Amino acid sequence: MHSNIVFHISFLFIITSFTNCCRINKLQGHNLQITFIDSTNYSGQVVSALVHQTDNQTFAYVAGEKNTVEAYTITPQGKLDLLEQYQITNQFGGIRALTKLGDHKPNFLILGNKADNSIEIHQIEKNGNLKLLNSIFDTDSTFIDETVTIHPITINNRTFIYAGGLDKGISCFELNANDSLHHVQSIPDNDSLFLHGIIGMSSLSIGKKTFLFTGSFFDGGLSSFQVLDNGHLKNTSNILDDNTLFLNGTFPVNTVQLGKQNFLLVGHRHKLHYSTPDAENDYHGDGVNVFKVNEQGQIKPHSTLKDNDKLKLKGSTRIELIKINEDIAYVFIGTRDDKGVQICSLHQDGILQPIQSIDLGYSIYNGMTLKEVDNHLLLLIGAYDKNLIEIYSVNYQ
Repeated sequence: MHSNIVFHISFLFIITSFTNCCRINKLQGHNLQITFIDSTNYSGQVVSALVHQTDNQTFAYVAGEKNTVEAYTITPQGKLDLLEQYQITNQFGGIRALTKLGDHKPNFLILGNKADNSIEIHQIEKNGNLKLLNSIFDTDSTFIDETVTIHPITINNRTFIYAGGLDKGISCFELNANDSLHHVQSIPDNDSLFLHGIIGMSSLSIGKKTFLFTGSFFDGGLSSFQVLDNGHLKNTSNILDDNTLFLNGTFPVNTVQLGKQNFLLVGHRHKLHYSTPDAENDYHGDGVNVFKVNEQGQIKPHSTLKDNDKLKLKGSTRIELIKINEDIAYVFIGTRDDKGVQICSLHQDGILQPIQSIDLGYSIYNGMTLKEVDNHLLLLIGAYDKNLIEIYSVNYQ
């Protein structure tokens, strides 16, 4: 399959073969090189993936529709070797939202146990193994029923965990000194907020303020909140889908600051694939939105990248990006329906410029991540429909 992954570009292209039979592709005009390194079979449908580096060792953690999390070592050459498989639940429903806490010591992996309606804290040991420390389960006052996404924010040395999913609201927990979580705040969905089915979350620090952004799959909209010092959320703006936007089935959400500009990037997994009321009427095409965020945390539509026959944007379920400098970031958009990755550049003008796409031949359903390791990026992609994990090297220098 990999012999077919050739990046056709409208100007000079370079394809160089290495002794390991990988292909490297340099996108002329953009100092970006992508090399397929390795693949391995996975035990199920991949939905979440995370790469973690510590003490000159690199590990990958993968989860999905099954009841397990699998840990892999990534060799200096980028090869994937299975380290351990951990059974998380005894029930059907899957594992989601693999999230690592920033520079926290010891290193923590936080996961959403969608099957058991819980959040778990695992310590990542030096050899990459996981050790369960604590769990917190959904209650009548929280919204972690079928947890799908988790976003950590640290303010004044206090770490808050924001969690959402297929429930009708968002919950905040604080990480205690004993590595447990205690409930801080829960906000229910209502007619003005967009909190029903939070699939994606991201945050920005603007000036001395921190803002959290939530994307609602079922509501088809975005909400932004100022994060207060005590972890509580104060709503700053809300945007509902319309015929000029692509927020029906809002899915991946990511943020980047370029110069003095603050951008929110949003894709969608259109709802016609789900038994959602009026799903067919909601659908009005595919695309990715770019919003500007002002100093008050308010969201304003800025630009859209609309799908066409040359792009791979249908059913975008993951947006990963790397900021190269204050002028440019590279954006990787993983798609479930188009079965590939659309690569774009983003400059301070806030307009996504397509560079090229990767035709993978399998669906990405959120299971894609970028991690910078030793001045280059590792792109880890999990197939949702082929029980496969692939790893690529992305070099930009």
